[in-house]
Amino acid sequence: MSDIQLYGTLGCHLCEDAEVWLQHFFPMLQYDKVDIASDEHLVTLYGLRIPVLQIGDGVMDWPFDPSQAQSLLNQVSSPQPAKQQTPPKARRVLILGAEK
Repeated sequence: MSDIQLYGTLGCHLCEDAEVWLQHFFPMLQYDKVDIASDEHLVTLYGLRIPVLQIGDGVMDWPFDPSQAQSLLNQVSSPQPAKQQTPPKARRVLILGAEK
């Protein structure tokens, strides 16, 4: 599952509009469509709010705002500081010569 979900349900015209919106403003965006009808908890959370766009920890209700979405996308895609790696320990290698 990606960091971006579009919550909606089948037959929701606003959800269809939200997909068109996403394709227009963010044509290369990869996201997961989540049908809330299959999960009672999601119906409780989003039933009266769909379509809902979740990007990382940020949640946007319809109508979406392009600048807010871009801001959330920047937070999700910003690289995390690299962990410092310790160099590998030096190894001693003993090479034995072949007997003649």
